[in-house]
Amino acid sequence: MSASARNPLPGATFWVLAIDALALIAFVCAPMAQEYPLAAAGILAFMFVQLALPACRIRVTAPLCPANIAQGYYWIQLVLVPVLVGYYGFSQGVLPHLPSKGAIDLAIVVHVVSYLAFCVAYQCFGRATVRRARGPGPTTGTAYLIVPFAVVGVVGFLLAHGGLGGFVDYVSSPMESRLRAEEATTLQTAAGTFLKHFLGFAMVLAWSWWLGKAPRRKVAIIAATAAVVMILLVVNFNYNRGTMLGPILALAAAFSVHVWRIPFKGVALAGVLALSIAFAFGVYRATNLEITEVSASAVADSWNAEGVVEFVQIYASAPQMSAYLIEALEGQFYYGKTLLPSVVYPIPVLGKPFRDISGPVIFNELIYGDSDSVDQIIPLAGELYINFHLAGVVLGGALLGCLLAWQQGRFVAAPTPVEGYAWLMMALWTVFPGSLSVASQIYLYSFWPIYVYFVATRLWSWNAAMASHRDRRFA
Repeated sequence: MSASARNPLPGATFWVLAIDALALIAFVCAPMAQEYPLAAAGILAFMFVQLALPACRIRVTAPLCPANIAQGYYWIQLVLVPVLVGYYGFSQGVLPHLPSKGAIDLAIVVHVVSYLAFCVAYQCFGRATVRRARGPGPTTGTAYLIVPFAVVGVVGFLLAHGGLGGFVDYVSSPMESRLRAEEATTLQTAAGTFLKHFLGFAMVLAWSWWLGKAPRRKVAIIAATAAVVMILLVVNFNYNRGTMLGPILALAAAFSVHVWRIPFKGVALAGVLALSIAFAFGVYRATNLEITEVSASAVADSWNAEGVVEFVQIYASAPQMSAYLIEALEGQFYYGKTLLPSVVYPIPVLGKPFRDISGPVIFNELIYGDSDSVDQIIPLAGELYINFHLAGVVLGGALLGCLLAWQQGRFVAAPTPVEGYAWLMMALWTVFPGSLSVASQIYLYSFWPIYVYFVATRLWSWNAAMASHRDRRFA
């Protein structure tokens, strides 16, 4: 592959650097820049990576891919958040108090070190993924999975909500979601949690098979894709916004690679629109209103600068979260004791004995003073630091970079839209929101359709290869 193919649009790097330079100037001119000058280190680190590590540059020709999503998330964390801090300061959110300036400076260093370790590892390990060719075409027999997946998914959907009436109640008011969260988990709801994801994946699999079966008209493709988007929004409806937006993002990525490319500007505008909708939905989620009681004026009243700044900082794991964790522990280190408990934390039976020493429980106890509420996500960089200091941050960031480089390679080589969708989904939750327990939970509960699909396709490929080998032997 030529150098131009590896770096198809060098001008894109210039524009990214220009935007970062403007962000740096905006931060330096901000009224609170003198109070937190080290926040500029994140902007400088991002600019350094764009200059020195070509594999980590934004890919304009493939705007929706694991590498771009990772760099976009880090851009918000390291560039956008410092600018917001310069003008609005750090948001306290649910924290009892903001940590000291020294703790925040240390957390900034931790986040920057984690990002640099991630990018250096990606640069080293990602070279092979650039040269990875697209895999063979769709495996014969995958269409036979559509109906079984759909049936299993419908059963799971009905079990999870207790029927269509229960789903309507759930959609109608966020209060229903909070009431269900307080109920004890039953075998029915547990089964529904695992099985309901088969329905959305069945729709994507059917869409992928339909696209590959024969050439389609542009109008038909747009109509079918829009229908799949609507179905995914319905079957994945959840007051956890990522649960709904993740599949839409993965579908758009598969569409952009396998159907026709979505322009980078279109992706950027859609991203801003999606974040705006996510913010408004989050405001609604915090109320007790029925969906029919929501008015335009209520939505307009929720749009204020402080609320938007807090939303961005919390979901980008801004430094004050790690800083509070580090400061509250007063120099205590766990030397790996929280890592495995954090990974097994979401597992119903296996994880229960380990929860008290897990990162989420420790972090939430430091915030609330008890373990009754565990709704705050412990940042990965912060948890690595309280276990193995900066050495753990470097190693953890490097391992994450290697994993994402591998997932990027699998995404690029995906032979069908459904496989591109699957790899993007896994890569998204590997990086966002940057938490061991959240990634473990998603991999445990949400990806069973993907696991079954890949096992089935590998078995069919293996059987086909064995049959071909036997035919050659006895020919």
